[in-house]
Amino acid sequence: MKFIPAVLFLALFIMNCTDRQEPASVDEPILQDTIVDSILIGQSDSFIRNTTSIGQLVYVPVYSHIYQQDQKRTFNLTTTLSVRNADPYRSFTLVEVNYYDSKGNLIQQYIDSGVVIDPLASTSYVIEERDLRGGVGASFLVKWESEESIIPPVLEAINISTSGQQGVSFLSVGRVLQERSTTETSR
Repeated sequence: MKFIPAVLFLALFIMNCTDRQEPASVDEPILQDTIVDSILIGQSDSFIRNTTSIGQLVYVPVYSHIYQQDQKRTFNLTTTLSVRNADPYRSFTLVEVNYYDSKGNLIQQYIDSGVVIDPLASTSYVIEERDLRGGVGASFLVKWESEESIIPPVLEAINISTSGQQGVSFLSVGRVLQERSTTETSR
């Protein structure tokens, strides 16, 4: 209910705007390297800033299993790490995709050399349901870089399993730990 006044105000504001913009021509790119402010209607009154980047180190929590009823009974999960290029014009390079267990020990490195992800393309990495090495506190660290500023990729993990008539699935979203500065050099 607390969002209704904000939504009403926004609707009245938009209706009363007299400065109307012409739609972009087909030849003009829709997305530019500028900061775009958006309102999350229904979520909060805060604003989100969508910016560009030349590289990031991203932490993605994942689960090889979860507990059910008590710590003695577990439900094993298949995890799919999805790396999606959200930039419709520029590619980026995956530099590292590393899988860690609950104690922070490196389990597996998925990339030996850079993997280029083209505009609007994606790639994925799968941890099979029978692979329980990660535990309930497993994670991926993903490092990506670009020669020019791009819209940052979307990094998510889908954790899912079904057994008999029971099923569970949930999404884990990546969290940026470090931004690559323009003075850094590629490894």
